[in-house]
Parts: sequence; C-alpha cells; structure tokens
Amino acid sequence: MKFVVISKLAPGVDSTRKALDVFKKVGLPAGTESVWAAADAKTFINIVESDSPDMTAAATYAPFFSESTVIPVVAVDASWLEAMEAAVANLD
Repeated sequence: MKFVVISKLAPGVDSTRKALDVFKKVGLPAGTESVWAAADAKTFINIVESDSPDMTAAATYAPFFSESTVIPVVAVDASWLEAMEAAVANLD
C-alpha cells in the first residue's frame, strides 16, 4: 500500500535546525519513493510504499513537526476505474 504523508515543521529556528541535523544523519525511511518540499519550506510531502506506516521513522521525526497527516492512497488505474464504475452503478 502507498501512503502520502504531509508534515508541517513546528515553528522556531531551533526546531528547523534540529530536524535538518537528524535528516542528514538518519535519511529517509525504507519504502520512501519521493519527498517534496513545499515552496514555504515548512511543509513536506512524502510518498511511501509500505505494508504499514513506519513507527520508528514517525517517532524519529515527530518532535520536529507540529502536525502530520497520513493518507492511504491507491493508483488511479484500470482496476480502480472498474471498481468506481461498479460502485456508481450500485448507487441507483
């Protein structure tokens, strides 16, 4: 399963410095496909493929973020389209 994780840095220069230090030492969790930084340099979007969210990585970075949202996602492909068409047909 894939997850989109959206995290916002906690306020304060000290928090930002510490987060950067940890990132340079620890890096990204296993299964991370890509990481994006928003133009505000405070919001980060990770796309992760994993059987379950990595609690170790979450605990490592949690002190530096004021909020994080984890959204399970699936690919919009032929299987998804078929399932959506079946679901919509059942609405009638």
